[in-house]
Amino acid sequence: MRAPDRSESFRRTLGLAVVMALLAGASLAGCGPQALPAPSASPIAATSSEPETGAGAGATPTATPATTPSPSPAHPPDPLPAGTVTALLIGTDSRTPGDLTGNSDAIVIAQLSADRETLSLVSVSRDSWVTIPGHGEAKLNASFALGGTDSLVATLSALLGGLEFDYVVQTTFDGFVRLVDAVGGVSVDNATPAVAYYGRSGEVSDTGIAYDFTADPVELVDETSIFFVRQRYGLPYGDLDRAERTRATIIGLLDRLDALAADPPALTAALVHIAGEVHVTGDLEVADMVALTALSQELERDDILSLMAPIEGFTGRAGASVNVVDVAQTAELGEALRAGDVRAYVDEHGTDYRP
Repeated sequence: MRAPDRSESFRRTLGLAVVMALLAGASLAGCGPQALPAPSASPIAATSSEPETGAGAGATPTATPATTPSPSPAHPPDPLPAGTVTALLIGTDSRTPGDLTGNSDAIVIAQLSADRETLSLVSVSRDSWVTIPGHGEAKLNASFALGGTDSLVATLSALLGGLEFDYVVQTTFDGFVRLVDAVGGVSVDNATPAVAYYGRSGEVSDTGIAYDFTADPVELVDETSIFFVRQRYGLPYGDLDRAERTRATIIGLLDRLDALAADPPALTAALVHIAGEVHVTGDLEVADMVALTALSQELERDDILSLMAPIEGFTGRAGASVNVVDVAQTAELGEALRAGDVRAYVDEHGTDYRP
């Protein structure tokens, strides 16, 4: 993982730390906020967030003369690494709090452009048939189950031509509901209206509780949020539609955080809550989240690109239904992500995720 460079320049930016926190929650993660597995030879490694020590620690502050006040910047400094920032957000199907095993059922790449003017949200289908380094071919979501974070990072990096990640984010399964509650609920654009049915156990059921998600926009509060982003049965393109709902929910959460920015105490309380629900591998703290969110007002919805890594169709392999990766177009996407700008890719291919 590239070492963060705390630039003092004041640039337009979106709170990527917040994006990562919310993305992980919206990804239905089932792993708790604890240490990630030790990294192996992959394109990412943990960065220590221990406080700095030195001669200045504990020193008595010197008063600034009233006649020479220190200038106050218009915005806090951007605490993110200089240049393009890329995060991997993982949501597993584990139902055990604190468990870092299972399948990665939601996988999203969040990339903030170097000029801080574009945020790209790229879902990678969990059912994509890929080569998992050291394990052969299988569905992408098996990569995490087989080798944890390192295996998934290595698989995605190979799929996308050597893409590197600055951060990895994970959270608990129930953390998503708590994240939505922390911001007071969200309003989400609903491109795939449908009724979802769930049994009392929380599993999909034809005879269970019905949740009406036919409104557009849909208002998500409490447990409705998790059922909205979990649904795939009853949607025309199943898991692809579910991934689109996840990205739409992320955007709704960001809109809500922008609204909370007008109430600093409420915003700070929400961010503290969010920070407690996720584990971020990288050098970001709650204070950094606050600073970044304060600068997010200049990023509009049109500046957020929501898309999916391309597939060319569906088939059956190894007794399972899988998504066939569009190899040529995925190579183009990987090149765009490595260059830190997917706008030209979107101009050519659009954002329609349906094959």
